[in-house]
Amino acid sequence: MTISIDIKNDFSSKPFGRDENDGKHSGKKFRDEVLLDYFSSSNEEIIVYLDGVDRGYGSSFLEEAFAGLLRAGVSYSDVKSRLTIDTKDEGYKNEIWEYIEDQKNRESSH
Repeated sequence: MTISIDIKNDFSSKPFGRDENDGKHSGKKFRDEVLLDYFSSSNEEIIVYLDGVDRGYGSSFLEEAFAGLLRAGVSYSDVKSRLTIDTKDEGYKNEIWEYIEDQKNRESSH
């Protein structure tokens, strides 16, 4: 079975910012209230559909939501094997995986 998350319909049509200081639909809130629940409650593949939001995504939202999974205790191997980013914009997909890789490298250098 697969878990599908459509950010526009399941979270907000206006995702923005890193944390609650930036707004009520931040990357931290998406990670903490949506993604982490699925990573901790199942072993299913998680597909996150990015398309359809009103203004696109800022780097702070994407970095906090996705690379933040590692900072929140999800293993890199778990993220790599279970997370699929679904979008027509390859730039967003590449950006998200760069943030995840950068976080993994920061953690391994300590």
